[in-house]
Amino acid sequence: MTLGVPLAPPSAGATQPIAALAAPPAIRVRHLWHRFGRFDVLRDVSFDVHAGEIFGFIGPNGAGKTTTIRVMATLLEPMAGRVEVDGLDVTIDPESVRKIIGYMPDHAGVYERVTVREYLEFFADAYRVPTAGTTYAVVDAVMELTDLTKLRDKLVITMSKGMKQRLQLARTLLHDPKVLILDEPASDLDPRARIEIRDLLVELRAMGKTIFLSSHILTELADVCTSVAILERGRLVVAGPIHDIARRLELAAAQPAVPVQAPYAGPPHAAGQALAQGNPFAPPTHAAPTPHVIEIPKRRAKLKVMAPLEAVAATLQVLPNVATVGPGPGGTIIVTYMGDDQSLAGVVRALVMNGIAVVGVEPERNELERIFLEVTKGEVQ
Repeated sequence: MTLGVPLAPPSAGATQPIAALAAPPAIRVRHLWHRFGRFDVLRDVSFDVHAGEIFGFIGPNGAGKTTTIRVMATLLEPMAGRVEVDGLDVTIDPESVRKIIGYMPDHAGVYERVTVREYLEFFADAYRVPTAGTTYAVVDAVMELTDLTKLRDKLVITMSKGMKQRLQLARTLLHDPKVLILDEPASDLDPRARIEIRDLLVELRAMGKTIFLSSHILTELADVCTSVAILERGRLVVAGPIHDIARRLELAAAQPAVPVQAPYAGPPHAAGQALAQGNPFAPPTHAAPTPHVIEIPKRRAKLKVMAPLEAVAATLQVLPNVATVGPGPGGTIIVTYMGDDQSLAGVVRALVMNGIAVVGVEPERNELERIFLEVTKGEVQ
């Protein structure tokens, strides 16, 4: 797919909002490279995570997500490039960085032959969290925040996977970190546990935490993330706020790619030879160029109306931006349309003007999935 609008993160000289200029990023990654043997795991990766964001880090297996996270967590030194957390270089001052981050690795495991409270008290001592005598007020506060208070005397080995994930997250919060770095926090969890972890992340963001998390569950990331970065084969494909990326993709799809062709400077008799050799600057052999077909992105919306499907289809089939009308779950109607929110508003207007009562309209929220499929090629290293 040829994109007419660049999807790379804005350059340092680009115009930025005043708030973004005033506050430095919570995490700054610049030209990050890493290699295992002769294999480049990361290739010139650069992006920013601003304070107070829930930042999603997305990519197929082997894209370099965990390597990037390990560099941020001061567990791995990069071959080249620079990573800063709250203005501190992770390579130059790792001890200071560890004091302000909470790192939760994927499948880290927990100590199982202790109770929940004993587990957290052990790590509170390891973090040198101040305590008043033998009273661990911080442990109590963290257990309350993560909804573990009722399980404080429960042996860890008897807990479910979801509760163990909560316990690991509670451990990362003991020293009140400014930045949370979470590698697949909802992996292998059942639907209820995933929802609980998601709600907890939203609550932590409301408390002022910056959250950087990787995940393969795009629908859940779309519900909580403010910005994302997508990696593929060790390279950054796109980064930024989800709605900005979606808008740039739409503009790119609606903008024809115009090739710049330099005039052919060779002698007339060389034209045929140049074409045979695939010279892109050779004169065209056809009189008229092939017209560019603009593909407008399609979207879907779920409508609940007080009319049969046939009546809705008959009303909407005259609209040029409506592609299909079909049945949806629970008696709803799915309308596939082309364009933006103005197009959807036109669909609703047409129904109302034709006497069809519209009870509810729910645009399909699959922006992140659509972005991922459009900007990646499905390649693995």
